[in-house]
Amino acid sequence: MTGIERATPRIAARWGCPALLLGVVLATLVLGAQLAERNRGRPASGPAPDFELRLFTGESIRLSDLREQVVLLNFWASWCPPCRAEAPDLQALHEDFASSGLRVIGVNMLESSPAKAKAFIDELGIGYANGEDIEQRIARLYRVEAPPESFLIDRRGQVRHVYIGSIRYAIINGKVESLLAEAA
Repeated sequence: MTGIERATPRIAARWGCPALLLGVVLATLVLGAQLAERNRGRPASGPAPDFELRLFTGESIRLSDLREQVVLLNFWASWCPPCRAEAPDLQALHEDFASSGLRVIGVNMLESSPAKAKAFIDELGIGYANGEDIEQRIARLYRVEAPPESFLIDRRGQVRHVYIGSIRYAIINGKVESLLAEAA
């Protein structure tokens, strides 16, 4: 009977390690697939997903209609302190480069009311185009997780730079100038 007792642990040891290894490999593959799906589609480069945004002015703007221009697409919310901090820099970019072909477009997301978004725009003296992404369709297209996030899009409609968090004029103005200098 002692031989049978010893045989069982040897069989378990013989099959236990490969089973454990197989389990770890499967768990890694599942986790990797989930992470890939989560990050899939975030346009870090390549064609910028097209969208139509209804502006607070009542007009609509379609990204594909802005070919031949450089677009800085900024996702923001009025309750977001980094969004408030970057708004003057975005306004300065708009003022300095709009005549050269830069379009700054603000996409308000995760807002509790349009009135709060409009108050934010008025308070900070924002003059560039802004609209509300009511159903988060545009934010989902761009895989935005939290404001602020910005996408710098060239004249051919290609995403060239992605900024997670607040951006500053001094950091982005050289990239804007470079993209404006490129031919479409």
